[in-house]
Amino acid sequence: MSVRAELEKKFKETGKIDTSKLNSSEPIEAPTEVSINPDKYKDDEIVTLRIRTETGKRTIIVKLLRTDKMDTLYDFVTPYIEFDDKPFVIRSKFPNKAYEINEEKNLEELGLAPNCALVLQTKM
Repeated sequence: MSVRAELEKKFKETGKIDTSKLNSSEPIEAPTEVSINPDKYKDDEIVTLRIRTETGKRTIIVKLLRTDKMDTLYDFVTPYIEFDDKPFVIRSKFPNKAYEINEEKNLEELGLAPNCALVLQTKM
């Protein structure tokens, strides 16, 4: 069975992706509508987010629309978190800011467009 098939099977069973099967030095691209069908969107509509996991071992690339909100980003990041028994928050380093799941503003209004580097941080 290929690694891809194993990952798909694991995700269908648990809703989580077994990222231990992936090469940790390669970014993981989340399968969003924008990444699957990029020709449907203009370049200036797309936001590319690079997100480091809690331990810094992995990078997740998420492509969304400028008009998407943080809850959509959380939906695509959650299957890749490393500590699934602990709550987490998405943060920017510069400026140092936490983005909660219920943010009212869209990605552009939050200053995350056209691209941004973010990190996952486990909540204490």
